[in-house]
Order: sequence, then structure tokens, then C-alpha cells
Amino acid sequence: MSDNIKAKVLNDSVIVCGHPRSGTSITCQLVESADVHFPSDYEGDEYNEAGYYELEISKDLSKKLIKKAMTIKNTIKMNQVIEKLNAQEGTSGLKLVRIPALFFYRHVATNLKTVFIFRNPADVKASLLRRGISSFEPDWFTNNNALIAAHENVEDSILLSYETLLSNKSKVEKLFKTIDLDIDVSLIKTDQRSQKHSNIVLEEKEIKLYEKLKELESKNL
Repeated sequence: MSDNIKAKVLNDSVIVCGHPRSGTSITCQLVESADVHFPSDYEGDEYNEAGYYELEISKDLSKKLIKKAMTIKNTIKMNQVIEKLNAQEGTSGLKLVRIPALFFYRHVATNLKTVFIFRNPADVKASLLRRGISSFEPDWFTNNNALIAAHENVEDSILLSYETLLSNKSKVEKLFKTIDLDIDVSLIKTDQRSQKHSNIVLEEKEIKLYEKLKELESKNL
């Protein structure tokens, strides 16, 4: 990397991480209610009425970071993302669905808070298929293994399931307060769930990982 191309510092940010269709958008909506500002290039649709809370440049960068890490080009792109985030009034928010990319932001961030959200892999896959998406990279197993590693390495972070988010508002509210986020739980609507109790067949390793995630969540709640 050239000496005159250095990564900028990310100030006061909340990053929401989770595999697609795991509840990342409603989680961002909750974080936003705590006066966190998400720059976004995507409006809502029938699948996410409140919007997607994503930046196009960040989505593209995440793919490249996972493949090639902090090249000069990726550092320049990350700086552009960080400039957008730092330009927000107060605390900024960023959504990442390719979870390994979080580690690159973590190394350049000060006062970083992270919210990790996961969901039953059968329902995730069924929900993706409803949208015509048969695969996603990283896959659910790889992405959520990275989620566990990230949660272990980001001190100011919380971990919760989509199922808990929809079913236990009081616990969710208390959990967010542990990272000083006072959210509006009235935004949680149980009819938002797009898929429930899917019979899609899972691999044994996916079942075991989901059980591990629920075990880790229970220690937080």
C-alpha cells in the first residue's frame, strides 16, 4: 500500500451485521430510533417497507475486502464510505450483510458499537428463495461463523435472534440499553415476518451452528 494512501478513522458508529433476510433492516430501523443516522441508497419495497439501510459503495466494497483485503483501491473505497458515515450528524450507522468485512472497519473505528442479528437458517433460505435468490456469498454457515468471531472480538456489541426480536420486546429493549441505545420497540411488528417454520432441509453443521448462536444469545439476555 502506498504511504500516502491511509485508511481514515471511523468515528462514533453503530454497525448492524447479519446474513440477508435475518432481520437486518428492522434492526437498523430500531437502531435509527436511538438517534443513529444511516446513509442509504435503497428505498423500501414490498419486502422491506422501511428501506434497506445500505450504501451501494459499501456493498461492493464488502465483496472486494473479503477477496483481496486492504488493497490500495479498497482503501480508497473504504475512505469514501467512512467519509459518508462521518458526515452524518452525531452517531452514524452502517449495515453489513457480508460479516467478514466488519473486521476491516473495526481496525479503523473509534467508539464502535455493533449489533449482530441471526435467524433460523431454514427460514432464511426460504425467505431468500421467495425473492428468487438461490445462493449468497458467503453462505449462511460461513457468514454466521464469522458473526460469532466478530462478536467475540468487538467488545461493545450485542447478539440477538430475529425470533427473539419479534417475540420479546422487553428483553430486546434491555439488551440494546447495554450498549447505550434507547430504541423504540413499538416499531417491531410481528406481522413483518416473511417466513416461519420452513421445512427446508438443513445440513448438520448448520443445525449445530444455529444451536450455538442461540446458546450465545441466551448468555446475553
